[in-house]
Amino acid sequence: MGTTPDRFPGSREEDELQLTTDAADPTVEGALRYNGAAFRLRDATGVFDPRTGGSGLTPAQHEALDQLVHNVAEDSFQEVNRTSNKVQTIIFWTDSGKTVKIRETVLTRDPVTTGPVSVVVLKQYDGAGALAITLTGTLTRASGKVASIDWVVT
Repeated sequence: MGTTPDRFPGSREEDELQLTTDAADPTVEGALRYNGAAFRLRDATGVFDPRTGGSGLTPAQHEALDQLVHNVAEDSFQEVNRTSNKVQTIIFWTDSGKTVKIRETVLTRDPVTTGPVSVVVLKQYDGAGALAITLTGTLTRASGKVASIDWVVT
């Protein structure tokens, strides 16, 4: 069958596009192949099956998303806890009933002056409220100002 003036196969716009079976994965970003059982797509992260997990994202691709606002920008409840009138923890929950924890920030202050923050611990929880990942930042100060933060995933 020849191509239409818009270069798509088929005689009319309503005809379907049929891909030939090719077991090899796509080789360039933006490519799509059908291996006989499933579609395979390639993006900047790599090759994936668009049906994986129902979302079209592999766990690695999901991890690459900006998680700073993930699940917090929607409806959530923020709890701020203080010790000696200084912020100690900030916790995001799914609702005001504190049903499932989404994220937690723990601030550790200099033990000598109990003033400046010396360590920041960021905890990200999964959809069930179980701890998924922890990021710890140790602050280094010069002349009383933060000079650097050394981040470690734990």
